[in-house]
Amino acid sequence: MAMFTVALLAAASAIAAPQSTRSERTGSTVETQLVRARELLGQNPDSALVLALEVEKQLDELPSAERKTQALMLLGDAYMETGEMPSALAAFQRAQTVVDEATEKEGASDVLVLAQADIQLKIGVLHFTLRNFDKSMACYTDALRILDGAKDIATAELADRKVRAFNNIAGVYIQRSDYATALPYFQQAVELDRPFNRPRNESSLNNNIGICYMETGRYELANEYFLKALAVRKETGDIRGQAQVLNNLGKNQVYFGHFSTARDHFAQALALGREIGSSASMVISLESLALLYDTLRNYKSALETYREFKALNDSLYSTESRMTIARLEDAFRRDKEKKVFELEAKRKDAENEQRRVWNIALAGALFFLLLTAFLLFNVMRARVRNGRLEQEKLRLESEKLEAEQRTLKESLEYKDRELTANALFLLNKNELIAHIAERLLKAKSAFKEENQRVVQEIVRDLQASQDEHNWQEFETHFTRVHTTFYHDLQERFPALTPNERKLCAFLRLNMSTKDISAITHQTVNSITVARSRLRKKLGIEGEDVQLIDLLQSI
Repeated sequence: MAMFTVALLAAASAIAAPQSTRSERTGSTVETQLVRARELLGQNPDSALVLALEVEKQLDELPSAERKTQALMLLGDAYMETGEMPSALAAFQRAQTVVDEATEKEGASDVLVLAQADIQLKIGVLHFTLRNFDKSMACYTDALRILDGAKDIATAELADRKVRAFNNIAGVYIQRSDYATALPYFQQAVELDRPFNRPRNESSLNNNIGICYMETGRYELANEYFLKALAVRKETGDIRGQAQVLNNLGKNQVYFGHFSTARDHFAQALALGREIGSSASMVISLESLALLYDTLRNYKSALETYREFKALNDSLYSTESRMTIARLEDAFRRDKEKKVFELEAKRKDAENEQRRVWNIALAGALFFLLLTAFLLFNVMRARVRNGRLEQEKLRLESEKLEAEQRTLKESLEYKDRELTANALFLLNKNELIAHIAERLLKAKSAFKEENQRVVQEIVRDLQASQDEHNWQEFETHFTRVHTTFYHDLQERFPALTPNERKLCAFLRLNMSTKDISAITHQTVNSITVARSRLRKKLGIEGEDVQLIDLLQSI
């Protein structure tokens, strides 16, 4: 069946409504154009781009680095919506330059810190669209690092960016078909966003969680989440979002075998795509319909639909190719003009040098020989100096690289120590809870009869709070530090069970058998047997290869 669509969340580059005072009429005009461009972005990207380019011409009229950054990010959004990915990246990089210069001049304010995170989120979405998932993940992780370093920013602003980062990181895992890793990120984003009631975030997260459940065979649950997402998008008037969810609903109905219902969903999505002129949405709907008609053996409709899909898909590709060729030609033209200018300058310099040498020669052979010797001496000295400088540069770069590697290694070791400390803290907490529960049970008979039931309920609550939540909390922190560990482990050893993967995580942190036994409530002997079985599954024979060393190399 045709592809599904992951709903990404980038920073919104929100533009506040401008003031209408006469003293700010010029600035207000630019602000009005920004607001209008933002409104048009989801309906008419070409018009939004025209307005954003007009604002770019008046960038100096904007009152602050914050507004200039927002204008450049909006320009990048418009370029992305129209398929101009290199231009979009250039706009985001210009926004980053504005933020860096402002930070250097004014210090790292809350607004500038949030802007840095927003830019990384947007560049991450750009790389995701181009299917550069490693670069996309790096940008999202960098955005989280920036946000984790922000302490005094309003909770709602900080949570909104983290929700977007978690959602988009999970989107990358979906593209890698790693739904087990993606789903906890989505769920964490839902919990973080719940207090703020943001419909756009809610609908996107429900759509993406539905994809995870659908792709892991839980179709009923997936259908519930898709319907929740669709309801919110209808309520907010998000036509593009409705088409996106309808495409996913259609695919889910195909898995159910409800082909008629699936066809209706795809047809509705196609109609909405046509309404807003979204070629990307229409391509997905047409491809889905063509495959569905083929499954139903309605070959005539399948062929007609596929032809429309192919024509539209080729049109999109051709448009992108023409734009790319135009950019390459323009770059080539500028390079050629630059080279012609440099050659002309060199030619004139050569003529001037020739005349100068000729005049010197006329003044006397001795002076010419002395001058030549002096020039040769300077050239040789410059070469020697340049050679030394190059060697020094290479040495400094090598030292810098070694320092960076040491820093990265120390950082990872520090985070591993934190994870181990966290696990031991959970262990101590479980032991304390168990101890308290045991003491209460022993003392229960000493309480009055009406209080014994209360004591029993307290013991039951304490015992219920011990295990699963602690493991989920530990696993979330572990995944944040070792983002690819579970994925790489699954790639190399797909036959591992969940409990064996959990054991691998503890061993990755170099935890002892005794500590693992206490945390998992299993005997030391059980853990020893589990380690022996794990060695066999990992293909470790003899004592030459250590289990922990192997896991730490993944």
